[in-house]
Amino acid sequence: MENFTINSINSKPWPFDYENPPKFVPYWFENVDTFQWKEIMIRNPNVSWYACAVYLTVVFSLQHYMKGRPPANVRKVMVAWNSFLTIFSALGFYRVAQELLFNLFQTDGYYRTVCVRQGRNLPADFWGLLFVLSKFLEFGDTMFIVLRKQPLIPLQYYHHCIVTLFAWKLYPWGEPILAHYSAINYGVHAVMYAYFVARGLKIHVPEALAMSITTLQIAQMIINTGNNFYTMAMLYLGHPCSRHPTSITWSLVVYISLWILFAKFFLARYFSQKKGAHKKVD
Repeated sequence: MENFTINSINSKPWPFDYENPPKFVPYWFENVDTFQWKEIMIRNPNVSWYACAVYLTVVFSLQHYMKGRPPANVRKVMVAWNSFLTIFSALGFYRVAQELLFNLFQTDGYYRTVCVRQGRNLPADFWGLLFVLSKFLEFGDTMFIVLRKQPLIPLQYYHHCIVTLFAWKLYPWGEPILAHYSAINYGVHAVMYAYFVARGLKIHVPEALAMSITTLQIAQMIINTGNNFYTMAMLYLGHPCSRHPTSITWSLVVYISLWILFAKFFLARYFSQKKGAHKKVD
């Protein structure tokens, strides 16, 4: 098993040695050189920072522009947007989770899925790449909130920016634990965006379902925090584990901070005396 070093991991991406023959065969559109994309991300580490700066500028400029103007009627566009993201997230979950679940049920399965860079196939790596790129696309979620003049809470723009920065930085390192990150996030998003499609179509959805989606979001943060503590324990006990200290630090900052913010949102949304309207956060 490879051992990461500061110099090597900052100078080049770590490609997976895909299984041959593959357990999961790529479709024609999945035959992408993911290594080249990883090189682009390492050579251009500030792209995600620039994207977040533009995103925040546009969000607050648009919010200022909408003052004194009626909410925009973007319901049909939102239904199409959320429908696309529902299908996209479901496909991503299927292609990443099938490999992840297969490996989980092998000998030492959990350890291997978070620490060992073997048993990997191109489809999961390809959808890991799309997971990163989709974070830029999801900036559009906030635009709909602003255009409709819905309450814009800090959780909304904080989590979009921090996850984009996080994904852009970590994907080139090819750590096995990223399969857990992307599979869980894809699964939660598939449910969440389907919920917003139903709302956009004015289909009655029980509040318990909305509550369960926020619960899933919090569970996502708790599970991935636990995954990181497990890999830290493996490293402390001297077991080989393909993790880098910077990756662990980023992961804990992202997941613990989002865990706290989503928990505060959950309590305010469902247990405060004055309930606000449900905000679209993922």
